[in-house]
Amino acid sequence: MKKIISVLLSVIMIFTLVMPAFATRATVKSSTPVIYISGDSNELYYDNETKSFRIEQMLDIITDSEDGNIKEAVLNILYPFLVKGVLNDDWDDYYDAFYKELSDVFEPIRLDENGEVHNDCGIPSWDKADNENAMRTDRADANGKYAEDTYNFHYDWRLDPIFLADQLNEYIEGIKQATGKDKVCISVRCLGCNVVLSYINKYGTDSLKGIGIDVSTSMGADFLSKMISGKFGIDGNSISRLIVDLAKRDNKYTDILQFATDSINLLSNTGVIGTLTDFAREELYSKIEYGIISALARSAFLTFPGYWALVTVEDFESALNYVFGFEGDEKRETYKGLIEKITVYNETVKKNVIPIMKQIKENGVNLCVVSKYGIQMVPVLSDGSTLGDEYVSAYRSSFGATTSTIYDTLSDEYIAAQTEKGLGRYISPDKKIDASTCLFPDCTWFFKGVPHGFYSAEETNLIMSVVDADRQLTIDDFDWTQFITYDFASRTAYPMTEENCNNEQWEADEKIDHPKTHDEKLNSFLTSLFKWLKSMFKVFISLFKKDA
Repeated sequence: MKKIISVLLSVIMIFTLVMPAFATRATVKSSTPVIYISGDSNELYYDNETKSFRIEQMLDIITDSEDGNIKEAVLNILYPFLVKGVLNDDWDDYYDAFYKELSDVFEPIRLDENGEVHNDCGIPSWDKADNENAMRTDRADANGKYAEDTYNFHYDWRLDPIFLADQLNEYIEGIKQATGKDKVCISVRCLGCNVVLSYINKYGTDSLKGIGIDVSTSMGADFLSKMISGKFGIDGNSISRLIVDLAKRDNKYTDILQFATDSINLLSNTGVIGTLTDFAREELYSKIEYGIISALARSAFLTFPGYWALVTVEDFESALNYVFGFEGDEKRETYKGLIEKITVYNETVKKNVIPIMKQIKENGVNLCVVSKYGIQMVPVLSDGSTLGDEYVSAYRSSFGATTSTIYDTLSDEYIAAQTEKGLGRYISPDKKIDASTCLFPDCTWFFKGVPHGFYSAEETNLIMSVVDADRQLTIDDFDWTQFITYDFASRTAYPMTEENCNNEQWEADEKIDHPKTHDEKLNSFLTSLFKWLKSMFKVFISLFKKDA
């Protein structure tokens, strides 16, 4: 594949990759078999199981492709773009060429037009063997206990969650038979929640003692949903904050990165980024942007019904039109099988998330919901102020919490009104979340400062304690408050207090990022300029010291 396309795709993809999952081992064990179900971090293999693929390796697929001939790249992509598109306003050949180039790149892992596997890519033979062995083996330890990862349900996360629900049912019944238990517990994260809700919708809860749900995407994942439905934008300040989060998370935040983020902020707060993106959307939105995203979706990750499950109910129709065209479009006929699958899921599961979740409580199944926030959302949202964990808003992962933005807090009037109703204890110490509006306010916990794809020992221990209890445990049964502050550097969690609650890695000031009055705009410019000059000076000093 050609370098020109590689660079372009790298820019597009870099903010849409799902973060690899990292978990620290928990100490709490269960007397009931626990089935662990991850999100899209299950490793897939292709090329006869000689080469692995994880979602975070999509950039590797691009950059490891053959260089090819630059002249060929110009002819294949730029010629129809410039000659037919820009000059003649005829973009179809450009769309087709772009799609063909992308399809060649992602051929090993993309699904066919029906959302089915059409090559040898899938979960490896050893994971299949582990699934089979698990259904024949009681893996309890010497004390008859089960760890969270004793039984790991391996599945191809690209596939239709409703289809995967049948595989999960077979797995659960096999574990029950192997262990002699009549029920199991489930600890599920991220995209796996869509599979579990599909299972409950079809098979009910009779086989379940408890369910721990961590950063659920069953109500959708904001970043992917907005991008694929054409409702996205570029927020320079969000880019800066995400860089800070990523760098400080790995203790790699340097003076150079500080200079880079301050440069982005200066461009954003002086209107340069906004002007360019507004011009691009106004002049080229319906042409270039549409063609790139649609081609990227059909050639790669949105041939996955599993990822369509992350599109919100309110964005679903827009996403269908954006990717496959309107009714009567040729792409609608080509992808008829895939569209049918994802539509059935949208109608039967996604639109019924709340009733399905209510079944869990009504049927006496223990429930623990974990939501996260305090991390900058991926900057493909036109509004980067949403409170969330990088990929999913706290509102969605908590099933309905009322939240502020990253710029402000819940108003004093709102808090006073909730307190008068006797609901003040559900307000977070940082005044950013009201948990009383969650579907299950007493069974929902919030961790602040933990990114979406990192699972701390504390949250895992919490889940393990709740799912196997003899009764439904609530926020009143733990020394933890409902709100927990997490120090990522020391890997330590604390009950949230007014003193330790403001643990964001960055500062967010709406009057600086989005000034409205003349005075605010002047202040924004001067503040950004001062920070830029200061960080530039620090870079020069560090370079001078290095040379000396």
